[in-house]
Amino acid sequence: MNTEIFNKYLPIINIYYPECTSEKVALLDEGHDHYVFLVNKMHAFRFPRTDAHGKQDHVINAFSQKFAPISPVPIQKMAGHVDPKTSIKYQTYDFIPGVTLSRELAASLTEGELIEIAKDMGGFLSRLHTFPLDQAREMQMDELVSPPDYGEYFKDFLKKDRIAFFSLLSEKEQVWIDQSIEAFYNLTREHSFPFTVTHSDMLAEHILIDEITHRLSGVIDFSLRIADPANDFKVFDGYGEAFLKAVYENYLPVDEYFDKRRAFYAGNLPGANLYQAIERSDAKMVNQYLRELKEYISNHPST
Repeated sequence: MNTEIFNKYLPIINIYYPECTSEKVALLDEGHDHYVFLVNKMHAFRFPRTDAHGKQDHVINAFSQKFAPISPVPIQKMAGHVDPKTSIKYQTYDFIPGVTLSRELAASLTEGELIEIAKDMGGFLSRLHTFPLDQAREMQMDELVSPPDYGEYFKDFLKKDRIAFFSLLSEKEQVWIDQSIEAFYNLTREHSFPFTVTHSDMLAEHILIDEITHRLSGVIDFSLRIADPANDFKVFDGYGEAFLKAVYENYLPVDEYFDKRRAFYAGNLPGANLYQAIERSDAKMVNQYLRELKEYISNHPST
């Protein structure tokens, strides 16, 4: 138990649950940006780790209030608050039960169950990616650079990657990353694409599955960004070609180079995770993500 964290935030939780003690509250301490406390497995309290981590929370609050009623899949409907005594900002929402769509869980499901999840995900993303951009901009949603400058944006990350972890890779692996980003840079310069509202952090741990029905029960932890919708597809091929195909078949029409961009984001993910683990000095996760990056490069020899 992190006594310091509990002592800081429990008084705020006690405003809602006066009899609640630290023994009755679960701290979900895995997120990079927020501490989440769960009371009675029903009501969640979300506190940013720093002011910087909470800078987009007002956008998430506004968006979730608008999108939750029209989403075909449950999402966290966030309400924003400020504690009058401490000025601490936080969010509350009703907890969505479910287990994350890990590779291990996916391997235990039937092909039919996976296809149904993929169909539901295609419908969810269709609704998300058609959320009106004018409303998103009114909420001050973060927006990446224009499509022609998109490749340059990732080239800037490459400079940081070189410093952070290139010394841990073989020369062949370094070349693979260089070539991957150069190919993506050229692709986005030559072929423009539309921006949409995106989840922007669509990972396995943010996709919830009902333990009994094995259906999609929720999508959580939106980062939210006006950006390339293909980025929200980056983990789907990890569940097999049939899963990815079913998502596409139940999604909107895509541009000619959509899947090439999706493949780039999928390949970029292990390196992005590795960079963040190094930034947090998390030795265990550094080893895990380094292994995943090397495995991905080995399994995808051509970029």
